[in-house]
Amino acid sequence: MTQALNLTKSPTTLYDNDFLQWTETTIAQLQNRDFKQLDIANLIEEIDSLGKAQKNAFKGQIRALIEHILKRCYVEMPWEYHGWERTIRNIRPEIEDLIETSPSLQNDFSDVLDKVYQQCLKKLRPEYKNTNFPDTWQLTRSLDDLLNLDVWE
Repeated sequence: MTQALNLTKSPTTLYDNDFLQWTETTIAQLQNRDFKQLDIANLIEEIDSLGKAQKNAFKGQIRALIEHILKRCYVEMPWEYHGWERTIRNIRPEIEDLIETSPSLQNDFSDVLDKVYQQCLKKLRPEYKNTNFPDTWQLTRSLDDLLNLDVWE
């Protein structure tokens, strides 16, 4: 005896079918204070993802900054210094922009610094085998200093 397959499509939401329309509808519902019609579960998910995206962007920029500071401070390649310094100067305003938009990102800096430093070591040690990078971050732990001072001088 064969069983019939259920070929009917499960119901989907506006969120699943048309994200842009979902956002426009959600904005209108919020503006009209039509809270009963809100898709709360997906709204929570989207707001959560926005916060995570901000944190990841901050962490990524800090990682790039630390990587180039490490190269500039510890790798003996004077012909590369200008390029590393230029990259550092380009990254700094990106971090400042993130902080301007979300000042609370600064609260996580100490934890981010330690995690990112270890990630940078994993990347840089194989690339620069003859360079002795310290096991822990030895330079300033002040975000303000990292964004404004040339710590290699």
